[in-house]
Amino acid sequence: MIKVSTSGKKKGTQKYQNFYAFRANKNSKKTKLINLLPINSVYKRCKNIIEWRKKFKRYKLLKTPKRCVCYEEKTIKEAYHILCNKCAKDKGVCAKCQGSEDIVV
Repeated sequence: MIKVSTSGKKKGTQKYQNFYAFRANKNSKKTKLINLLPINSVYKRCKNIIEWRKKFKRYKLLKTPKRCVCYEEKTIKEAYHILCNKCAKDKGVCAKCQGSEDIVV
């Protein structure tokens, strides 16, 4: 059990140090498919989050199209997006979080 002080911060270092970094199976068909998927209509922070998910095998593909928040139509085919690409381009916002910072194309 790790002791926590009243300020909420942990005391000491982690108990077990990792000896090697995680590496996904690069020969897997699913991993190859996920790595080939483009990341578009999102800004830099959201792009980094999606890339992290791909790197550590946390990215889950959509099985059926999702509903767009804007028009309530099933047009989203990319995982972790809430706006379809058309709505995101029209509004000029990120398709993942609806932020209005620099969009990565």
